[in-house]
Amino acid sequence: MFTSELAESRLMEIVIHDVDESAMDLLIEFCYSSTILVDEKNVQTLLPAACILQIQEVQDTCCEFLKAQLDPSNCLGIRAFADTHSCRELLKIADRYTQHNFNEVKESEELLFLPVNQLIDIISSDELNMTSEEDVFNAVMHWVQFSSHPLTGSDQTCRDLVDEAKDYLLLPQERLNMQGPRTRPRKPIKPREVLFAVGGWCSGDAIASVVMYDPQTNEWSAVAQMSKQRFGVGVAVLNNLLYAVGGHDGTSYLNTVER
Repeated sequence: MFTSELAESRLMEIVIHDVDESAMDLLIEFCYSSTILVDEKNVQTLLPAACILQIQEVQDTCCEFLKAQLDPSNCLGIRAFADTHSCRELLKIADRYTQHNFNEVKESEELLFLPVNQLIDIISSDELNMTSEEDVFNAVMHWVQFSSHPLTGSDQTCRDLVDEAKDYLLLPQERLNMQGPRTRPRKPIKPREVLFAVGGWCSGDAIASVVMYDPQTNEWSAVAQMSKQRFGVGVAVLNNLLYAVGGHDGTSYLNTVER
């Protein structure tokens, strides 16, 4: 501003708009001292001011401070704040935190005040982590009732979507023919828990099968076949790999490990 051919370089006095007075004071002090204290009281005025004046070190410090403050009760506000001030890294982290902790976030008061476009952006994510889609529906209905947003029951497009959902739920035998973008399962950030049954005893014999139960789908599926039949086997998970240790094959005790 002062060293180029901009008009401000020839003025004796310049009015700087949209910068909080206390934030400007802290930033000028930072320019001379290279030190600044960021806390809960000043971060919301300091970050926009640092963005306008392009003081990257202070921007980064404010973003790091806000990352450390994230919790389910404030992550939506921090997400909106980051979006408003183009703090892309903070926006990305707040967005992931919101998705990862949606079960808690949906209970926060901040959700009720979200603009419709931000609400749609959050619930549309494939990485939304929740117990069931019904949780998402209930959160949206809570938002609708709070904001008195009119429900468009007379809209033909809405009615078609409701009919499609009813058919999908009430006609499970037809689901293979009804697959599309609205029936595709999400891919949450947080891995869901599953249960493994390793080996065991069946009809008088040790068995070698490894099967998995998924509580989300309420289904069992075969995972692998061990090279040895084992019952009374020890199991452990390390680095996403399942280990079977020792056990008995029906004749003798085993001193081997399978992965």
